[in-house]
Amino acid sequence: MRSTLDRIVRLFNRPSARPAQPPVVVDGAIPTFALSIDRHTPLPERLVELALHAIQAVSAGQVDLDDLLRRDGVQEWITIWPGEHYLLLAAVVRKLQPRVVIEIGTDTGTSALAMRKYLPPDGRIVTFDIAPWQELDRAVLRDDDFRGGQLEQRLADLADPAVFERHRGLLEAAEFLFIDGPKNTTFEYALMRNLQTIRFARPPILLFDDTKLASMLKFWHELPYPKLDLTSFGHWSGSGLVELTPTPG
Repeated sequence: MRSTLDRIVRLFNRPSARPAQPPVVVDGAIPTFALSIDRHTPLPERLVELALHAIQAVSAGQVDLDDLLRRDGVQEWITIWPGEHYLLLAAVVRKLQPRVVIEIGTDTGTSALAMRKYLPPDGRIVTFDIAPWQELDRAVLRDDDFRGGQLEQRLADLADPAVFERHRGLLEAAEFLFIDGPKNTTFEYALMRNLQTIRFARPPILLFDDTKLASMLKFWHELPYPKLDLTSFGHWSGSGLVELTPTPG
């Protein structure tokens, strides 16, 4: 009897959990959650095909951004892949050959330059922000980047319907949109409402950045369009492809 009681005491005195593990030290980290898929959706065949072509192009060395590394202020980590999205962006543009690319969120300008390298000869990128690129200390853009017409910055908040309307003609021609906005979802939801009012000649492809941020999880989960999580082949903080079809799924 005594031995049985001893075993029971030892069982309840056993530590309830393993000792806490030391945190992993990295340059960047975000709190996030894993969400299950809660409904069947059709296979996004166009997105899968695009993703496969882009991934293959990067892995085969068919895109490179070594020329950008020679610019002052450009960090070597832009060529990390998977993990960063710059090579993926370049590969998507290389495959799509869009005549009009819209970027929302200029930031340093590195992503715009990565995409510009693989534009068709008659293609152009219009990058939107609410502040001119010259005001950002980390900007890698130069004045001569805007000569020739392939790159333009417009100062506008496309979440505002009145402002959006002033750029409708340009947006109607968009074939690829890279959306790297504030990630507060107020902007993202408003932007999507505005985009839904456009009749595109062909459904454009959207690529959302930072879809794994806690603030973006619900937004990404609720997007009713064909979509594909490309985080494992894009940005560590989340990369999501979307086809903006006329009728949401």
